[in-house]
Amino acid sequence: MAVEVEGLKDTLRLLNKIDPTLRKEFGKRIRQLAQPMVDEIDKIRPTGDKLPRGFQHGGRTGAGAVKKIKINTNTRRARARNITAGVQYETIGTVRVMTADAASAIADMAGKPGNISMTGRSRSYPGRPNGHALNGQGANMIRALNKYHGAPSRFMWRNTDPIPNAMEREFLDLIAEMEDEVNKELMKIESTANEIRALQRRR
Repeated sequence: MAVEVEGLKDTLRLLNKIDPTLRKEFGKRIRQLAQPMVDEIDKIRPTGDKLPRGFQHGGRTGAGAVKKIKINTNTRRARARNITAGVQYETIGTVRVMTADAASAIADMAGKPGNISMTGRSRSYPGRPNGHALNGQGANMIRALNKYHGAPSRFMWRNTDPIPNAMEREFLDLIAEMEDEVNKELMKIESTANEIRALQRRR
């Protein structure tokens, strides 16, 4: 008896159903494999007073809100409207390396300034029901980021894309190991089911 899966999402979901403890162990190993990517990001990701001046405040987008880079797995199924179109899973990476704070996300991906408003006010948002004054500060921030840190993506993927071949092989080996474990567990279930059926026939 062998299980056929289409990808890592299927394997993780099935393993979680038949052995949640083993699923957690493989999740831990996945995070360990991805840790070198986080280490590379942390080498160049500015934090604290190394972030541009516009981030030096205690708000949600300020340097004081910077958090550690996260590694997690995502096996979320597609939303109903996508399932009807034949999509089983959302197009989201299974193993995700992501920043958990607004300051890092903005500093990493803020793009080139376009039509910048120099007068008026922004739309309202939580904490600022009347918005904030527009004076071109966004354009200045982007120019500073481009000058001192390069173009987007400045930190998250600059030194980590594409994934090194050695790391890719390690992930593929781990996936193969997970599939073997799923097969073993399914064989145990099938064996137990056969024993139950045999006892029922004897009765």
